[in-house]
Amino acid sequence: MTKCDLHHTKQHDYSHNFWTGCHKFTEGCRNCYMFHAQRRRTVNPEEIRRVVTQWDEPLKVQKAAAKAGEYKTVFACSYSDFFMEEADQWREEAWAIIRATPNLIWQLTSKRTHLIADRLPPDWGSGYPNVWLGTSVELKKYLPRLDTLNNIPCVLRWADFSPTLEDPMPELANYIDGIGWVCASGETGCGTAQPRPWNPQWARNIRDLCKERSIPFYFGQVAGRARYNSRLLDGVEYNEVPPVVLTGDGRLIQQAGNRKKEAANYAN
Repeated sequence: MTKCDLHHTKQHDYSHNFWTGCHKFTEGCRNCYMFHAQRRRTVNPEEIRRVVTQWDEPLKVQKAAAKAGEYKTVFACSYSDFFMEEADQWREEAWAIIRATPNLIWQLTSKRTHLIADRLPPDWGSGYPNVWLGTSVELKKYLPRLDTLNNIPCVLRWADFSPTLEDPMPELANYIDGIGWVCASGETGCGTAQPRPWNPQWARNIRDLCKERSIPFYFGQVAGRARYNSRLLDGVEYNEVPPVVLTGDGRLIQQAGNRKKEAANYAN
């Protein structure tokens, strides 16, 4: 489990890989950082492997967070896809860890949204209160992933336009309802490939729609290799994240964007 300090911001507090390895799925995967990082380590990035040495690390973080009365966010499977078919044999164990860490808010994201519903645990119900489900959308033609996500019960859904490869507007306005958090960024190329073209107006359009719909907006970086010096959009850092919301008796819930009624019903 790795403590994160992404550009000195707090998009999430930790990242944790239950397994590593993936297969390139769509255009957004072309310059995937995991492939570059694993190849530098002489590891085959397409070999799906269960992580052994740090599997139980979230339990230690949970203990510390509970003692401090805090909640920490964890980005899961940054070197893979939590819902990929090849990891089916280990996912039940991963869900057990997630259930055992109520002070950790797990950010699970997948381009393979068609696989999510069949891989939720039997006791999922309206969604675990400490799990956000997300998907990445790099091109307009993948906006229907948001529709698939919105048909899955969940306390908070989020969309990651990373890398943004074209302007998702105006169509995005028809898909954003039900999304409780939006992230966006240009491509870096991971220092080994030329980043694909990016226009800051695309990020402005996403930002402005989020402002109009009262959705927290996080901006990762502009496109280009100067990644750690390029988090400004029109001179501003956008580090908005959904707030932690508790019930009167201290139970964790999350407001689900424009579907607040759904989250309120779950809390009751």
